[in-house]
Amino acid sequence: MKVAVTGARGFIGRHVLAELAKHPVDVVAITRQPSIEISTSPQARIIQLDLRDEYADSLNMIGNPDVFIHLAWGGLPNYKSLHHFEEELPTHYRFLRDLIKSGLKNILVTGTCFEYGMQSGQLNERMATCPNNPYGFAKDALRTQLGYLKTVNPFSLIWGRLFYLHGDGQAENSLLPQLRRAVEHGDKILRVFTFR
Repeated sequence: MKVAVTGARGFIGRHVLAELAKHPVDVVAITRQPSIEISTSPQARIIQLDLRDEYADSLNMIGNPDVFIHLAWGGLPNYKSLHHFEEELPTHYRFLRDLIKSGLKNILVTGTCFEYGMQSGQLNERMATCPNNPYGFAKDALRTQLGYLKTVNPFSLIWGRLFYLHGDGQAENSLLPQLRRAVEHGDKILRVFTFR
């Protein structure tokens, strides 16, 4: 089995590649900067590809994978930037549409908890979406577009909404790394935030 992964150098991508390295699969790591080593999966074949560019046959370029894991998305962590629906949404839809029209059958795309908007309490995948920032809106719109595309070009789509991930390789300006540094430096906590 061959698995291709976009966003291979990102926080999530590095963990996905490390997990795939434990299994008997051929991995294609797709990145905009191939000269930078992807240490978590040394056996992965690295392909340079910028999603903003148009390619005549992108499916063959990425090795015609059996499964495509789409983790790439630009403009983060600025969730309020219009860039998400002005630039990212059309770019990602066109790229995925072209792969699907070329014959790709199995796709996993990462969504976001922001598709639900700012809600308290337990959430589940059957709940209606109600995004209230450009990032959540763009991700939800991509999911909807791919749903319509499935009606004319059948394929298997898994939409995985991610919720506040943390761990090794996380951006240093994220909440938990900042809190960890404050504790290590003995900084006073001026305000305690609670989440409902």
